[in-house]
Amino acid sequence: MTRRRAAIVLLAALALALILAPAALAAAGGGSAGFGGGFHGGGGGGRGAGLYILIQILIRIAIFGHGLGLLIILGVVLLAVLYAKVAPAAQRWRQAQEQAGRAARRQVAHRSRRVELAAAEAAEDDPAFAPENVRAAAERLFTDVQAAWDAENRTRLRGLVAPALLEEWERRLDDYQRKGWRNRVQPLGPPAVEYVGLTHRGDPEQDRVVVRIEARLRDYVEDQLGNRIKRVGRLGEEVRVREFWTLGKRAGRWILLSIEQGAEGKHALEEQIVATPWSDERALRDEALVERAVADAVPEGTRVAEVADLQFDGSARAAALDLSLADGRFAPDVLEVAARRAVAAWAEAVDGDDSPLLAIATPGAARELLHPGDPSAQTRLVVRGPVIKEIRIAALDAAAQPPAMTIEVELAGRRYLEDRNTAAVVSGSQSRTTSFTEHWTLTLDGDPAQPWRIASVRSPVGRLA
Repeated sequence: MTRRRAAIVLLAALALALILAPAALAAAGGGSAGFGGGFHGGGGGGRGAGLYILIQILIRIAIFGHGLGLLIILGVVLLAVLYAKVAPAAQRWRQAQEQAGRAARRQVAHRSRRVELAAAEAAEDDPAFAPENVRAAAERLFTDVQAAWDAENRTRLRGLVAPALLEEWERRLDDYQRKGWRNRVQPLGPPAVEYVGLTHRGDPEQDRVVVRIEARLRDYVEDQLGNRIKRVGRLGEEVRVREFWTLGKRAGRWILLSIEQGAEGKHALEEQIVATPWSDERALRDEALVERAVADAVPEGTRVAEVADLQFDGSARAAALDLSLADGRFAPDVLEVAARRAVAAWAEAVDGDDSPLLAIATPGAARELLHPGDPSAQTRLVVRGPVIKEIRIAALDAAAQPPAMTIEVELAGRRYLEDRNTAAVVSGSQSRTTSFTEHWTLTLDGDPAQPWRIASVRSPVGRLA
C-alpha cells in the first residue's frame, strides 16, 4: 500500500470513529460508555467491535480494490458524513453558539447578576446563600468530588453527594470495576463558578442553589495493565466541561444533588428565583387554591354520587366544572396544580429525592415514570427542564371509589432513556428539546395538601424521539 493510500485509509477510519462516537458525561459521575478512543482494545464494547470490523473491511477494500477501492472508501465516508454530520450540523452549531458564544455568556452574566442581587436578600436570613459563600462552597465541592471520584473513595463521596445521586454513581463505579477499569479525573486549574439559581423556602430540605461550572480536566480510563483509554473521538486526555450543579443543604452545608450537562441544564437560567419563603407567589397561590377547594369538598364520608348528578353531556372538562359546584376538588384549576407539582417532582426525582414524587404518585406510578417499561430498573428516563404546554381532561369517573380522572399533559423538555450502569443514552437526546404527551390517571385519595394523586401512568414505551 502506498503512503498516500494508507493516509486516505487512516483518515477514513478516523472520520468514521468520530461519526460513531457516542456522547457521554465527562468528569466525576460519568459512565464507561464514552471511553474507547484511540482504537484501544476493550473500550468500545459491542459498538467498538463493529467499528473494528468495519475499519478492517475498508482497509482490505483499499488494498485489493486499487483505485476502485479508494473511490468506494471515499464514497462511504462522504455518505456517512452527509447522513450523520451535515444534516444536524446547523442544530449543533446553534446549540454550541448558545452555550459558548457571546449571547450565551451575556445571558449567563445577566442571570448571575439577578441571582446575586436576590441572594443578598436571602443571605439576611441565611448567610449560606451569600454569593461569596456559594461560589466558594461550589468550587471546593467541585474539587473534592473530582478527587474522591478519582480515588474511588465512596466513603468520601457519601459526604459530598446526596444519596439518590450517589446511588447512580455507585452503579457506574461498579461497572468500571467489572471491566477492570478506573476512571481518572484531575482538574487542570480551579473551576469558573457562576451563581445562576436560587430557591430559599426557609426549609433546609427544600433550599436549593444552582451554579454553572466551567473547568478543564484530564479525563481518561486506566485498565488493569495500566493502559490509558481515552474518550471516543478524542485525540487527547484533556476535556472541557460546562455543567449546571444543583446544590442542597445537609447539616448546614451545601452538597451536590444533581448535575446537568451544558444544553440540558440551560433551563436553570430561566427558572423562578425565590429569595424568601413569601416571594414564591405561584406556590402561595397554588396552596391557597387547594385549601379553598378542600374546604368546598363534600363532607367526609360522603360520596360525590350522593350529592351530584353524574349524568353528563359534553366533554370531561365540562363535567368536571359541573362537579366542582358540589365539590371544589374537581375544579380543573386544582388538577392543573396537581399536574404542575407532579412534573416538578418527577424532574427532581431523576437524580434527587423521590419523596416529593411519592407524595403525589403511588409507588407503581412513580416507578413507571422513572423506569418506563423496565421492571428491572436497569434504565432510567431522564427528564430535564420539563415545561407544561397544555393539560386536557380526557375522562372522568366520579362514581368510582375513589373518583378518578384521566388527564393528558403535553410537555416540552429534554428527555432520554439512559443505561444506569454505563450512562449510555439508549434513546432520545440530551441536547434536543422535544414535545411529548403523558397520560396519567389521578384518583381523589390524597391528603388535604394534595387531594389528587397519580394512580397509573400510560406512557409510550420504546425508542424516544
